[in-house]
Amino acid sequence: MYDIALDHAGAIGAALITLVFAFAFVFGLRFLAARRVAWAACITHVYEAAPSITKLAAALMLLSGGIHLALVPGHEGTTGVVFLVDGLGFVVLAVGAFLTTWWRRPAVLWLAATILAYLVWVIAGWETPDQIGIACKLIELVALGLLMRLANPTRRTWPRRLWRAIAFPLMACVTTLGIWVGGLAHPDALHAHAGALLQPVAAVATPKQQAAAAQLLADTRASIARYQDPAAAIAAGFKPGPVSKADPLRHFQNSANANVILDPNRPQALVYAQTPHGLQLIGAMFQMQRAGQWGPDPGGPLTQWHQHEGICFSPFGIEFSFETPFWTCPIGSTSITTAPMLHVWIIDNGKNGPFAADLDKAVQRELTGRS
Repeated sequence: MYDIALDHAGAIGAALITLVFAFAFVFGLRFLAARRVAWAACITHVYEAAPSITKLAAALMLLSGGIHLALVPGHEGTTGVVFLVDGLGFVVLAVGAFLTTWWRRPAVLWLAATILAYLVWVIAGWETPDQIGIACKLIELVALGLLMRLANPTRRTWPRRLWRAIAFPLMACVTTLGIWVGGLAHPDALHAHAGALLQPVAAVATPKQQAAAAQLLADTRASIARYQDPAAAIAAGFKPGPVSKADPLRHFQNSANANVILDPNRPQALVYAQTPHGLQLIGAMFQMQRAGQWGPDPGGPLTQWHQHEGICFSPFGIEFSFETPFWTCPIGSTSITTAPMLHVWIIDNGKNGPFAADLDKAVQRELTGRS
């Protein structure tokens, strides 16, 4: 659903180096303490006396700090400064967990502020959600949950208990929704929307590709005109897909065409819109045999295939939904990735064009009467 931005790739190595460094540092301290080096023995004693939750929370904050510092060279201006300050803050708080008694509240505020700042960045379009950023937010959410477990039980009045009961689930939900909004509102060049990955193609179509795309549209329109009546499609072997209240489009699949590649006379599916006057044929769908197998693109960027990733499929009621940005599905459903597909819309598809991954929203409202 989300890629790894090139300027974020270095954070993977930084995360591994941070973990190795932390392990080596603790091992070195224990080694020196065993040989009765006074300062090492003192630090080791403080570390060993800390609760396991404190150790894990500190390790996660140190990991997040290392990732943020690794992102500084790839970002300029305000974003680079924010990454630098944020990374140093996490390192200081991770160390302070073993040296102070007041570190927990500043750490909670720092984690919450970092997560919310990321959501502002992606919703505003200043940063694109990617796997590194999302993984980093997951690390920080886990650290935040651990810190909430460290609260002083003697001060837990009922308002505090209520707040702690809802604070972490609320933050997790807000983070998930924020990343979704950022991905949907500001898709990158290879995404039609979150979960719809586009085939890599050149940016501009050549005159030859423009002619090929026009020919594909004309051939498809002429070929499927015989299926204006859904009964004719069914008689030809197309089977209606399930009716969905959420989706006004219905796909009629023909398994006999499963292995055919971009043949206007034998599409894998027909697309109908559920209008107030019945089903109206609006396009065809061509599909490859398996995920990741991109099809031919005679029109270059005009005939760009797409595949849907991060889709949760539930056999109970045949329901589909998006995975969360943290790659989780509801209980009872499983994640699927569709084979690449290419839509050819035989009606005017507004600003999206005849080969877009989706039907233009204004066109859809006009056809179906749904807002």
